[in-house]
Amino acid sequence: MRVGRKSICLSPPACAAPRSLTTAVVPSRWWSARILSPSALLSCPAAPSAALYTPQRMSTTLHKGVVEEPYPGQADAAPPASRLGDTYEVKRGAAADAVGDGAAAAAGPRVAESRSFADVQRVVVEMTSGRPRRCPDNIAITIRLIDRLGLRPVMGRMRFVHIAGTKGKGTTAAYTAALLQAYGFKVGLFTSPHLVDIRERVLVDNTFLSPDTFARYFFEFKKKLDALEFSNSQLDRDVASRANFFRFFFLLSLYIFGQEGVEVAVMEVGLGGSIDATNTVPSEVSIITALGYDHMDILGDTLAEIAREKAGILKKDVPCFAAPQSDHPETRAVLEAVARAQDAPLVFLDRNVLPIHQWPPLAIGGAHAVEDSKLAVVAARRIAGIPPVAPLDEVERHVLQSLTFAGRSQIAPVDGGRDATLYLDGAHTPESLTRATQWFLEASAAAEGTPRRVLVLYTSRDPRMVLKAFMPSIAHFCKVVIAQVQNPKQHAATGADDGEDDDSRRAKQELVAVTTLWRDMYREVPALPCAKPFRYLEDLLDLVVPAASDSENAALPAQVFICGSFYLVGDILKLLGEYERGMRRDLS
Repeated sequence: MRVGRKSICLSPPACAAPRSLTTAVVPSRWWSARILSPSALLSCPAAPSAALYTPQRMSTTLHKGVVEEPYPGQADAAPPASRLGDTYEVKRGAAADAVGDGAAAAAGPRVAESRSFADVQRVVVEMTSGRPRRCPDNIAITIRLIDRLGLRPVMGRMRFVHIAGTKGKGTTAAYTAALLQAYGFKVGLFTSPHLVDIRERVLVDNTFLSPDTFARYFFEFKKKLDALEFSNSQLDRDVASRANFFRFFFLLSLYIFGQEGVEVAVMEVGLGGSIDATNTVPSEVSIITALGYDHMDILGDTLAEIAREKAGILKKDVPCFAAPQSDHPETRAVLEAVARAQDAPLVFLDRNVLPIHQWPPLAIGGAHAVEDSKLAVVAARRIAGIPPVAPLDEVERHVLQSLTFAGRSQIAPVDGGRDATLYLDGAHTPESLTRATQWFLEASAAAEGTPRRVLVLYTSRDPRMVLKAFMPSIAHFCKVVIAQVQNPKQHAATGADDGEDDDSRRAKQELVAVTTLWRDMYREVPALPCAKPFRYLEDLLDLVVPAASDSENAALPAQVFICGSFYLVGDILKLLGEYERGMRRDLS
């Protein structure tokens, strides 16, 4: 639900110098040390523009469809059948509008072609093959596409918050966008991956675009990109052919934000930072969340290498707020070194900055969410020209207390929790899994009765490092289910493909490796490997809810912790939605 706009605009006029609010909020002398102490932050004077801030109470919980209408992922992977027929027309052969000098559309007769959200899904399926890999010329390719697709003026009309890190990027981005919306800005939010619905990646005012609107923007933009393949420039043709899945959706988000009149865009890094496609935005504020081991095959084998990649988003004179890095304090030195080299102001939000005892209880559980929300508050206030360490007002407290985020610290009872309650968190790194497991243990302990805890896990990463995360809490689980996830290529609107491809064979090899390693490390907790992804929620329930003849006490409801992958969480959320709709049909 859109928050009503204020009568004044906090955005600087188009003619204003970049970061005009930044210099108003904090005099240059405050940044003189560049690596800033909490005391320096606390002494930051209030901005003159802060008086323009008028609290507006949010009227709904926010982000990823958790609004007054059902979460779209709880419907189907595709929208309801009644909406699939909604179409619009594309005139093929017409010159591409706003593509760039020298580019022309393909010649040919004008043919009216219908395009719907179902068509978007089919195109997306064809774009999701392959695995991430390092692309050294990613920035150059993305910049060329930005210029040739006419997106440079669009970016010039927006302000950007750029977020990197290993843990909590998506949560921090959600908090930041929600706070900025509460301040009265029209906000775009770009995150990844999506759980169930592709529209999750590009939100406007923390709300899904309608299927029809998303499809219209998708194919308008795709037509512009396709037109580059017929450019007179060989370079244009080459870069157009390299618009991979993530780069395409990043550029699409810019196009959508421009069409929707977004004032501030919150952009989550996809992978790393230094050469990520999002590192082409002219950020006004940046955030680096907690760091840890992740994507080591691409980012590097050591924390220093990973931290250096993440620190690649630091830019000259652009303030960066960073998590205290309590899990890996050695990464602070790397961030500080890069900040000095880039002449980028850097502030670590240690515990004495915005003290935790003043923080409200959060809808997203876990201590890590407090850290993420603190980063979001100071970054959003920076954009709005609000003193960074002023007490939280009623509106900010409401946002922090009500924001929910699908797949993060999410609790979903099945049939009222009679037989099972699902606890879902997309945590997938060793550090984030440790935090998420602690949240699960605390949340499940609050449930009525004696908990019977079951772990449902998927990982395609370094299994030994991932499984070590459960060592302190292994005694709390009665069994583990080693799951598989749907291959993205199998999410076509026409249904899943049962044929075995290279990805399926690799997934089975990973399943055997993880199961074998689990049994070696934790013999006291039985492991149940799943040969195929779950097709129905009942497939999962049959494994976690014991039969009367099993050694487990069937009278105890199962507290099921689902983690290790956002893809697994997304699969389960989709199945849960189908299960609940089936139950409602049976009752009607």
